Amino acid sequence: MNGERAFGGAVLLLCFSTLAWLNGRYVGSGAGQVALYAILGVALFFLFLAGLTGLVYASASHLRPGGFSGAWDAVARGLLLLVPLTVLALLADLFFGWNSALAFTQAGIMTSGAAVGAEVMRHGGGKKPLQMIVPVAGAFCFSIIWIAYSFIFTRVVG
Repeated sequence: MNGERAFGGAVLLLCFSTLAWLNGRYVGSGAGQVALYAILGVALFFLFLAGLTGLVYASASHLRPGGFSGAWDAVARGLLLLVPLTVLALLADLFFGWNSALAFTQAGIMTSGAAVGAEVMRHGGGKKPLQMIVPVAGAFCFSIIWIAYSFIFTRVVG
């Protein structure tokens, strides 16, 4: 099980690093600014992971007997929905030249939030609306934070 968690965490890190790098290419100018944007973006993603896991842990009492790892498993499985959207963002950007990384990032964050809610419900949460609302609300907040981060980075550094 620890190997699965490590692999899932590595996949999530790779996905969001890729999305942050793609976003940084349009927000910053020069390799240094792109790298700074990506590093700060990955740090924001880790804060989002921790915050969302905490919210899920606090709102899903059926996951508490397994400890914090039960909430982490649900969050990590749901966020794996970032994989196909990251691949699409790479294809759109590198092969078609579309500046759509921010849109794919937002879509990935929001759909992953819904998938986290579905995972929580699948793990015995029943049909309690709170089990779905909390992860989606957390993803929505992070989505807004990511847009603000991109805007502020452009104004301060760019």
